Amino acid sequence: MQMDLGAKDIIMVLLGFTLAWLPQWFDRRRKIVAHWAALRAEAMLCVERAHTLLSDKVMAPLYRLPTTAYEKAFPILLIEGEMTEEQLLALSRFFSQAQDINRGLDHATAMAHADDSEKLKREYSRLLVKATEIVGGADGNGLLSKNLFDLVNTKLEQSPISR
Repeated sequence: MQMDLGAKDIIMVLLGFTLAWLPQWFDRRRKIVAHWAALRAEAMLCVERAHTLLSDKVMAPLYRLPTTAYEKAFPILLIEGEMTEEQLLALSRFFSQAQDINRGLDHATAMAHADDSEKLKREYSRLLVKATEIVGGADGNGLLSKNLFDLVNTKLEQSPISR
């Protein structure tokens, strides 16, 4: 027995496929937008703390720059093909700098505990240079943060889910 599929049957199969696929696509897009938004919020906190490091003159503060959203979102956005190589570099450069600052803050804390004021001063000077690279510039918006915020804002504006 041979079955003849008419145009109506083919359209119904395609419609069924589309209706089954559509919720998954929206869910995937929603998650990607959430990752971009989390990266933007985390970057804002990093910039705020870098400003604090530059202005408060505390050589071994207790705070660190947050990188949790980056550590979670970066692999997902990379797998999803959400970034060009240039965009990947902007994201990596910003959060690598934040991670470098965190390592420096850990070293500064160790120097403070060891009562080694010379090494603490050297580490603090290095931290100020790194923090300036994130927030530096006449408007307080360094190239690293400007590139990152341009990228994230563009991604969020382009998404049909975030509108």
